[in-house]
Amino acid sequence: MQLKLAAALGGLMLFVSTSAFAAEIVIPEGTELAMRLEDGLSSSIAKEGDRFTISLDDDVKLPDGTILRAGYRGVGEVVEARDNGMLGKNGKLNVRLLYMKIGDDRVRLRANRGAKGETRVGATVVTTLLFWPAAPFIKGKDVGMKKGTVMTAYVDQDVKLPSPLTPPPVVD
Repeated sequence: MQLKLAAALGGLMLFVSTSAFAAEIVIPEGTELAMRLEDGLSSSIAKEGDRFTISLDDDVKLPDGTILRAGYRGVGEVVEARDNGMLGKNGKLNVRLLYMKIGDDRVRLRANRGAKGETRVGATVVTTLLFWPAAPFIKGKDVGMKKGTVMTAYVDQDVKLPSPLTPPPVVD
């Protein structure tokens, strides 16, 4: 009788311990996240391939009731950057968000944003007609994305994370 009781208790403990390790949190593909730029970007300085820091701006409630707390960090990348140029050519800046880290896991993101500077075609045409030697010196405007700009991103694929979640990093 004691042997059966010990075997039953052992089996129960094994079941409880494996189910504790098997608990997972799923972030479904398409989950919307508000991501904040932690670095300012400018078409006059940025270059294709430059990386920048992003962070989760608002708490996100998942379908299972788990809450992703604001503050998780991630990485974005400059896809295209063009400085302003002569003859009123404007600056251009395109970025994409790559991933957000939760503990040691990366959550791939889908998000792109582009911006163009103001074109000065009218001023270039008038200057060319009136003062043609000065036309090449008319420049368009650079474009930038300020630190704190919030972009909407979407989770790129279902992500399974271990429970409990690692809390977001504390930033001074």
